[in-house]
Amino acid sequence: MNKQNVLNFLAENPDFLAEHAETLGVRLRDDKVRSFAQAQLAAAQIKADKMAAQMAQMMAAAEANHATMQRVLALDIALLRANTAAQAVQALYRSLEQDFGLQQYRLALAAAPHNKAKIPPALCVADERAKAEIAAMEVPVLGSKISPALRALLPADGKVAESFLQLPVPIGGRTGALLLAADEDVARFGEDLPTEWIVRMAEAVGAVLSRVMGYR
Repeated sequence: MNKQNVLNFLAENPDFLAEHAETLGVRLRDDKVRSFAQAQLAAAQIKADKMAAQMAQMMAAAEANHATMQRVLALDIALLRANTAAQAVQALYRSLEQDFGLQQYRLALAAAPHNKAKIPPALCVADERAKAEIAAMEVPVLGSKISPALRALLPADGKVAESFLQLPVPIGGRTGALLLAADEDVARFGEDLPTEWIVRMAEAVGAVLSRVMGYR
């Protein structure tokens, strides 16, 4: 009997070693000898469990992404109905608080209107340094760092903010406003968060402000 015959015999009789372990001097692990088929089954189960976990993560991410998309679309519709800067800001603030759960935020406007549109005084930025920093910002900035000039634009609510969102809003083809938000949770506006949807939000806010402020 050659080696292959032995292997074939053991494959056909997976319990042979367990039944004759003492006679053959075989040391069993957990009093069992797993057949090749059993080992394959166990490996396949581990792989299946891993794939199931990955699928669950993908589905959870897709659901979260869908929910965010729905909130942004709802804001888009509300902004389309706005005919004044005050109405646009009201729609934005309602969405930030009710849909996104933000408590500390402000839209800071640095650009001046090209028409006679009435701009809510609370929207306008008077500090020249803050205006310059807003105009120079081109991409969203998230994380724990914020300049003193921009930090001062946020409403004081007595809470210690640990993370900030600084979102440039385009008006007339350039940054004309900044959407600021802060949170006590350092992970709320973490540096590694995706910015696709908030950029989309900024574009929508900028479009309505450009329209009501007389920009082409």
